[in-house]
Amino acid sequence: MMLSLIHPSCGHRIVNGRGLQPTSPACMESTEPRAVLSRRRLRFVLAMALAGVLPLSSFAQRYRHGGGSHSSAQLSALTCSQSTLSGAASDSCSVTLSAAASYRGATVSLSSSNAALAVPGSVAVPRGGTAATFTASASAVTSPQSVTLTASAGGTSATFVLTLSATGAGALTVNATQVAFGSVAENSPATQALLLSNSGTAALTIDSAIVTGKGFSAAGVSFPVTLGPKQSATLDLQFDPTAAGAASGTITINSNASNGAAVTISLSGTGQAAAANDPVDLNWKAPASSSDAVAGYNVYRATGSGSYQLLNTSVNQPTTYSDTTVQSGTTYSYEVKSVDASGLESTASNIYTVTLP
Repeated sequence: MMLSLIHPSCGHRIVNGRGLQPTSPACMESTEPRAVLSRRRLRFVLAMALAGVLPLSSFAQRYRHGGGSHSSAQLSALTCSQSTLSGAASDSCSVTLSAAASYRGATVSLSSSNAALAVPGSVAVPRGGTAATFTASASAVTSPQSVTLTASAGGTSATFVLTLSATGAGALTVNATQVAFGSVAENSPATQALLLSNSGTAALTIDSAIVTGKGFSAAGVSFPVTLGPKQSATLDLQFDPTAAGAASGTITINSNASNGAAVTISLSGTGQAAAANDPVDLNWKAPASSSDAVAGYNVYRATGSGSYQLLNTSVNQPTTYSDTTVQSGTTYSYEVKSVDASGLESTASNIYTVTLP
């Protein structure tokens, strides 16, 4: 026990159970500096505690860590300098306590509701401080997203909401949601154009165009294809029915567009049986007389301005011939030559020309 540390002229006593009181009024009028008095008072209280006059726990509670009382600081605010971030960017944020941090400082836990905005797991407020800063780092996103930051300390939490805006994203625009070919004759393909455009602000990559449905196909674009902002490509859709009747299908366009990775367009058409063309019927008169007996005839045809081609595969004996291999809208020219028994031909007849409707 260090009672010798007590000032010899200033004794203390317990009065009516209310605590220690100086035994001499002179001790209350000391002119020593406050710091000296404070140290002496501390030594006295410590001596009393060690002597059993005061509980040691009371001394520890009042004078631990240099004296004075201690209160737990709570989180009062979480703020960031920006509420909207565009693309890959960072934001300076801060946490604020309701009171100064203790001698150990204060740790504030942090979290983000979206992996696109990263924050540290915690931030430290130094001893005696009331605030600390940290950085929130955003990744580029292809569509607008809302993120909630949460900070927790001292049993309380605070939140801050940020918006991540999309930048540098391609957007696919198609000029039709369905393509109807109507009635199409068999083996006579019909074509319609489908315009693919990038209405976004960055490059758009179209990976593929997948067509389903019998008789439908697509051409004109080699995939994958990349379109810059405001660029477009024309896809040629074709319907070539091989049988009569209604047909349906789809075309699905796959891309990295921010407004949807896949766009599906319906296709429809009706196949019609090809109309039979009326044959060209030829007839002529046999030679009135000939020194060489006529065995038959060869029939020749020219299409448009082309050369003449033999139609019959063997000598045609009648003086008539029916050409059933003609097509509508085509011009044909015909001539006939007589043939003797040895296969020798005569000179050609006059030419007959016809244009089919």
